[in-house]
Amino acid sequence: MTASQLEKLQAEFKTELFNNILPFWFQMKTEDGFVAALDNANQPIPGKPLGLIMVARLLWTYARAYGLYQDERHRELADHAKTVLIEKFADTENGGFYWTVDETGTALETKKQCYGQAFCIYAFSEHFEATGDEDSLVRARELFYLLEDKAWEPKSSGYLETFEADWTPLEKMRLGAEDLDAPKTMNNHLHMIEGYANLLRVAPNRETRNSCRRLLRVIKDKIILPDSPRFGLFYDMNWKLIDPVISPGHDIEGSWLLCEAAEIIGDEDLKSEFKALAKKMAQLVLDTGLESGSSVYDEFQPGENGSETKCWWPQAEGVVGFFNAYELTGEERYLKASQSIWDFIKAKFIDRENGEWFWGVHSDGRLMDKEKTGPWKSAYHNGRACFEMLTRIPKRQASGSEFEHPMSET
Repeated sequence: MTASQLEKLQAEFKTELFNNILPFWFQMKTEDGFVAALDNANQPIPGKPLGLIMVARLLWTYARAYGLYQDERHRELADHAKTVLIEKFADTENGGFYWTVDETGTALETKKQCYGQAFCIYAFSEHFEATGDEDSLVRARELFYLLEDKAWEPKSSGYLETFEADWTPLEKMRLGAEDLDAPKTMNNHLHMIEGYANLLRVAPNRETRNSCRRLLRVIKDKIILPDSPRFGLFYDMNWKLIDPVISPGHDIEGSWLLCEAAEIIGDEDLKSEFKALAKKMAQLVLDTGLESGSSVYDEFQPGENGSETKCWWPQAEGVVGFFNAYELTGEERYLKASQSIWDFIKAKFIDRENGEWFWGVHSDGRLMDKEKTGPWKSAYHNGRACFEMLTRIPKRQASGSEFEHPMSET
């Protein structure tokens, strides 16, 4: 890819971020919350709860936008999302944040998903870095110590998935309606390292670094399959794999997030280990997780030839993950994969009439009948892909053939 082609690619991500994704969510803000969910025609969906994940991800996205670009509108939306988290989701008695609330702010699901707390750490730490708001750092650190106290399972290692409001482990630990009932999962640990590493990046201390190091070891030694550089998704208490399902989207997402976490920790051995792992994971997804080299499959079982659907988030993560592999190796095939997935996104996912991205498409191109926004969908995957590419492309151009990971400066 020539310098002019990289510049064109950078311009496309800039246009998508500033003309589509970020402006869209201003209309979702209400006086004391957010519209809980919209359908593909931007019509409110009755009966949908307001979800912790959506609000925490909005806080992260707009804090990140403000930190990078200093637009006061982004600061205002980030501050609003923080207020909603604190006033509607915070459990002032037991600590942590509830899973869903109704339109009045009354908790519907009072369970504590470790995954949800991790996104709050991710969001509060980003808000602290962007704004200097010390209260956000205090909240991020309080959540970190709470999870270390309540969620770590010392007998077999790892973090448990789901708890009652008072942090008693639930018998059934299912994260989402389509997930298996499993006490230890890849998804939980991947997003915990994401939140923990961000906290370490913006406010380094020994405890956070030690926990990040321990968490990376759990992921590498327990969750990455012993005979293949990909994630197992669902495990029992003793790390026995429950289901061999394959998730190329998580694999390519994890390839760059784990690499980033190792960079933030700053241990040279860890950095080398996880850069090598990132290359292997990206190679396997390139070989087995893409349709015609241009789009990332959803989950499928071993022996199946991919999935019938493709959702928005594996595509967004594919763009970043393959570009990361290109940065690590200089191999054009990864850059081509990143570009091809972006072309697929432009053709299938971006809603050029009403804004944002659609949830997903079937193999025949039909839109999936899923909400455009809702408890599981906000501006995080697609917004972050744009942030990452707008950071990585100029660094790649400036560095020539030798690339240094953008997180290594912090």
